[in-house]
Amino acid sequence: MSSVRETMFMNLEADGTQRFPVVTQLLYESDDPFAIRVLFELQEDLAVTWTIERDLLARGLGRAVGDGDIRVAPQVVAQRRETRIELAGCGLDGEWSRVVFSAWEPALRDFLARTYEAVPPGEEAVDLDTFLAEVLTAG
Repeated sequence: MSSVRETMFMNLEADGTQRFPVVTQLLYESDDPFAIRVLFELQEDLAVTWTIERDLLARGLGRAVGDGDIRVAPQVVAQRRETRIELAGCGLDGEWSRVVFSAWEPALRDFLARTYEAVPPGEEAVDLDTFLAEVLTAG
């Protein structure tokens, strides 16, 4: 198994006017070749992990994509190329909400390029027996 890791700052966009830097860990592992895990370190003792489809994130570098709980789109802020990542879901309080992060596009593009070097498009493979065993025992 090979993995690709990257630590970067993403901006948390609050109320459409303010942006706060958030330490973010990106992780790609060849044994789960379709997924990117993104760990947002919101506070010293609070982190949230989302799993985003690798190809969705890559397509979002060039155009708006996604129609569910994850949307990705390119944007330019103060002449800086960024990728906007909108995440929606139900929080611990039971309320449905959304949060928007933006990443520096060249850093995200570089990370994705390294994942495609680790597992090229079309060469992704999943061990179905292991996957089914995990799903059936997770209940």
